Amino acid sequence: MLELPEELDYSAVDLAYDDQWDLIADLNRVLDLRIYLYYKYHAWVGPENNLSNMMGFVVTRQEFEYNLSKGTQIAAFASVTEEEAEDIRNAELLVKTRIARSDASKFPLLQLARRLGLDGFEFSCVALAFILKLDKKYEKIIAYLQDDITSRLPKFELVCQLLSEPGDVVACNLARFKRKGLFSSLFNGEHWARGELSLSHYVEEFILGMAPQLEAGMELFSPDAPHDELLIRQELAGLLRKMVGSGGRGLTVLKGPEGAGKRFLLKHAMRAQGKTCLFADVRPMAEDVQQGVCRAMMLAALTGSSLCLYHVEAVLTGEQATLSAFEQALSDAPESLGVIFLLTEETYRASGLSDRFIISAFELDMPDEAERARLFTGYMKKFRPEPELSIKELAVKFHFVPGQIKNAVRQAEGLTELGGASEITAETMHRCCYNQVVHKLDSLAARITPAYGWDDLILPPDQIKLMQQACDHIRYSMRVFNEWGFGRRVTYGRGLSMLFAGPPGTGKTMGAQVVANQLHMELYKVQISQVISKYIGETEKNLRAVFQEAKRSNCILFFDECDAIFGKRSEVKDAHDRYANVETAYLLQQVEEFDGVCILATNLLQNIDAAFMRRISFVIHFPFPDKETRAKLYKSMLPPDVPVADNVDFDFMAEKFEITGGSIKNIVVNAAFLAAAKDAPIGMEELLVAAVNELRKNEIVVVRKDLGEYADLVFK
Repeated sequence: MLELPEELDYSAVDLAYDDQWDLIADLNRVLDLRIYLYYKYHAWVGPENNLSNMMGFVVTRQEFEYNLSKGTQIAAFASVTEEEAEDIRNAELLVKTRIARSDASKFPLLQLARRLGLDGFEFSCVALAFILKLDKKYEKIIAYLQDDITSRLPKFELVCQLLSEPGDVVACNLARFKRKGLFSSLFNGEHWARGELSLSHYVEEFILGMAPQLEAGMELFSPDAPHDELLIRQELAGLLRKMVGSGGRGLTVLKGPEGAGKRFLLKHAMRAQGKTCLFADVRPMAEDVQQGVCRAMMLAALTGSSLCLYHVEAVLTGEQATLSAFEQALSDAPESLGVIFLLTEETYRASGLSDRFIISAFELDMPDEAERARLFTGYMKKFRPEPELSIKELAVKFHFVPGQIKNAVRQAEGLTELGGASEITAETMHRCCYNQVVHKLDSLAARITPAYGWDDLILPPDQIKLMQQACDHIRYSMRVFNEWGFGRRVTYGRGLSMLFAGPPGTGKTMGAQVVANQLHMELYKVQISQVISKYIGETEKNLRAVFQEAKRSNCILFFDECDAIFGKRSEVKDAHDRYANVETAYLLQQVEEFDGVCILATNLLQNIDAAFMRRISFVIHFPFPDKETRAKLYKSMLPPDVPVADNVDFDFMAEKFEITGGSIKNIVVNAAFLAAAKDAPIGMEELLVAAVNELRKNEIVVVRKDLGEYADLVFK
C-alpha cells in the first residue's frame, strides 16, 4: 500500500525560503502529494489482479473491464474527496506564500518564471521537469503511471492530469502543448515533438546557477567590452540610447547594408545604458524560425539581456509562411525584454505585429564624403598617412560603409607595421581599400592593370594639362562639394566623365591607364559584346548592372570605341529605331547619375550624340603624332636596360613613317625580338625591318627609294 508522502511544514508559512533548494524540496513534496492522489484514484487494474509486477507488459481481462467501467477523466482529480482537494490547495498556497516572502533575485527558478512571464501551470511544468531530472526514482513511477515501462518521461496528458487544479478540465491545459512558442522553447525540442516533457539544457543550466551556453550565430554583448569611438550618426545613437533605457515594449527596425554600423550603433547604445544584449543571427534558424526566435528570446530573458535579431532579411526574402512564423514567435515576446531590435538589409514594416508592439523604424544611409573622411581619420590610430595620401580623396573615391573603412584601415596599419614604415602610403591604403570591395564586374568588363605614368604619355602639353585638371576633380571634390557648399547646388551629375577622341593607336587606352595610376583606382574596360544584346531591354539591363557594380567597386569604367553604344539618335522609322534611341537615352541617364569616374574613347568623335557632349566633363583630343612627337615615342618605348646600337636614327624613322604610337610600339617590340635572335643590340636594320612589316599589315608598300641611305639594310 502506497503511503502518504511527507507533509509540508505549515508552521513556516510566514518564513521566506532559505535558498532555492529549500523551495525545490517543498515543490517536490507537493508533486509527491499529487502523484499519490493520482495513483490512488487511477489504479490501472482491479484489487483482485495478481499481475501487479507485470504492469506495462500485459493487459488482462480484469484490467480491460476495470478501465471500461471507470468514469471519463475529463476533470483533474475528479474522484478525490473534498478534504484531499483541500490538501492540494493548502500545499500550493503554502508554497506561493513563502515564495512571495522570498527574495526572487536569489532563486534562478523564480527569476526564470518572472522574466518569461510564466503562469502557475507553466511554472509547475518547469518545476516538475526539473525535479524529475534530479531524482531518478521518478522514472519508474512515470513509466508505471503511463502503463509503459519504456516511457520514463511524462507525456503531456499525464502532466496535465498531475498539475491541473482539482476540478479543472484537463483539455484546457493540454491545449498549451499543441503549439510552438516561448513556453515550448523551455523544453527539449525532440522530446516535445514526441509529446514528452523534458527541460532544455539551457533551462537546466540556468536553474543550477550556470551561464547558459549560446548557440552558433549568437553573441552576448557586455557593456564592459572594448569599443571604438562613435564617429558619425550621433543623433541616431542618442535615439537608440533612449529606446534602450525606456523600459517600454516595442520593436525597433534598423535597415542598412552590411557593414553600415547597425550593430555598432546598438552596442554603443547598450554600453551607454550599461545593459547587456544578446545578438542572434536569424539565418541559422531557417529550418524552424519560430522555435529559433523563441529560443533566442528565452536565452535573452535568462541572461537578463536585451534582444537583437540581425539578418532579418533572411525571412523577408523567403516564403510567406516563414515570415508568418517569425512574427508569431515575436508575438510571444515576454515583457521583460522591453524593446526588441531587428536589423535588416531589406525594408520591413512589421505590419503583422502593429497591434502588439509600438514599432519604430530607422534607415542607415550610406555615409557621405564628410562622414567617410571622419571615419578614415578616426580609425587611423597607429600610423599617420603620408603627405601624398589624401583622406578627403579616399572619402570621395570609396563609397564605403563604416565596416569596410575600418577593415581597410586595420589592414593597412598591419601591412605598414610589418613593413617597418612609419606612415601609411597611398599605394598601401588604396590596395587595402580595394580588398574590401566585392563585386561582379568581371563578368561584364575586363580589369586592366595600369602600367603608365605622365612621363609615358606623349601628348601636346595642353592635353596633358587638361587630363591633370580632370584628376583634380576627384582630389578636390570634397572641398568643392562639401566644404564650399556646391553639393547643395549640384545634387546629381557629380561624377567625372572624360572623352578621349583620336585616331586608333594615339594612346587613348594608355591615357586611361595614366588616369587610373594617378588616382590609385582600379580600371575596368567594358566588354561591349557583353553589354549589347539583340533582345529588347537586355542592353539597358546590362548597362544598369555595369554602372551599379562600378559604383560598388569604386573603379574607373572605360568604354573603348564607345560610339558603338553612345551613337547619335536617329529618326524613328520603325520599332528598331525606337528601341535603339531608348538605349541611347538610358545610357545618357546612367552616365549623368554615375558619381564615379567614367572614361570614354572613340575614333569617330562626329558619331557621338550631341547630348553626350553636354554630360561629358572633359574632352581630351589625342591627335595624330607629328614628326617630333613620333621621335619622342620611339625613344620612350625603349626601356633603360635595352641595348641600342649607335647607328639608330630616330629622326629618320619619325620622318619616313607617319604612323601612330600604337604602331611605333609594335615596331620597337618586334625589333627587340629580331635583335635578341641575333644576340645583338637593337639597330637600324631591326627597326626598319619591323617598320616595313608593320606597314604591310595595312597594305602599305615600302619601296627601296623610301628608305634612302638605309635601303641596303632591308633590301639585300
